[in-house]
Amino acid sequence: IMETLGIGGFALAAAPAIVQFIGGTPEDAAKYTFEMYEITMVENNTYTIPSLNFRGSPTGIDVIKVVETGITPVLDTGAAHKEPGKGQVGAGIVRMPAEAFNKAAAAFVDRYLEE
Repeated sequence: IMETLGIGGFALAAAPAIVQFIGGTPEDAAKYTFEMYEITMVENNTYTIPSLNFRGSPTGIDVIKVVETGITPVLDTGAAHKEPGKGQVGAGIVRMPAEAFNKAAAAFVDRYLEE
């Protein structure tokens, strides 16, 4: 998924038109990006966001932060028409399931923190 690199749904503040395409607002786009800063480890300065004063995009999902905050990663999706040249036929924004992060955190604790 592109979001692990700090683009896609994590950088929606840089692409408010995508959110508008599915019925959202530029404010929604910024909100999603700010949430992703809360669950990531670093900012990727290769991909900066002009509307956020060129702040680097949120990068590196931290499984513990996801579990502690309850904020799950946002993904933007797109669907292309099955016939070449017809273009995009759909789009959306989804959240990754919390269960995956809860299981990953438990496995991390079992492997690295339990004696």
